[in-house]
Amino acid sequence: MTESDAPSAVDVWCEAQGAMATRFGLDHPERTEAWDRRMANRICHFLGTDPVGSFVAEQRGSVIGFAQSFVRDGYWVLSLLATLPGQQGKGIGRALIERTLDTADRHGPGTIQSSRDPSAMALYSACGFSLHPALFAEGPARRPVVGEPAVRHGGGGDLALVGEVDLARRGSVRTVDIAHMLSEPGNRLLVLEGRGYAVAQAERLVTLGALDDQAARALLRTALAEARPGAPFEVGWLTSSQQWAIETLVEAGLAFHPYGAVMVRGMSAPPSPYIPSGGFG
Repeated sequence: MTESDAPSAVDVWCEAQGAMATRFGLDHPERTEAWDRRMANRICHFLGTDPVGSFVAEQRGSVIGFAQSFVRDGYWVLSLLATLPGQQGKGIGRALIERTLDTADRHGPGTIQSSRDPSAMALYSACGFSLHPALFAEGPARRPVVGEPAVRHGGGGDLALVGEVDLARRGSVRTVDIAHMLSEPGNRLLVLEGRGYAVAQAERLVTLGALDDQAARALLRTALAEARPGAPFEVGWLTSSQQWAIETLVEAGLAFHPYGAVMVRGMSAPPSPYIPSGGFG
């Protein structure tokens, strides 16, 4: 992949996700200029940090599929994998992911946040990843949520803490990726000094890591408390490892829905207390 492929990759991703949403009766966000820009920025971010992990599949000069992976301290993550709906089932996705898997130790730690597409989950399982079914929670809080006074808004000066938490929870540091998240409009950093952090938007939790369950609960409650009153809020990629989060969201009155799976390699279960980002692991 080159930077000039980014717009085509955005188109492929949008078409593939839209077709999947239609197939399973899921809501699909409206495509906007801001959404395209954020997606292109994400693709270019990983092209900059991990160019060897980004690939496209072409047919007669047009991009029909792409994959992006990145490696942090030996920890491999698949950020994106998509093929055009009319090109699926032809082995293109398998060829793309095989190329990305070669960028790290195939027996080392790694994660994939999989959509609910059964063929995607089967592909990742065949590549050596264990499947952990996931839920996402959504809706306005139906009961009052009080933030933790010790949680504050953070910034670039807190990236050292972010790195310490990630190293403890997942064995790798991804501060370059958190810094990119914070450069995107709407993302904010929440910090519990010495114990954890979260990246959140007004309408969703992006990612969260903490050294203990109590700290993780405090960060999640604060993200919920800062949501727009009465507006929907989303928290994704909740597995059985995240009971602290499930209990906190039940208390707030959010509804749960099954969605995809967190696939892991080189570990017995997804990291916890930790909530991954769909594209940043």
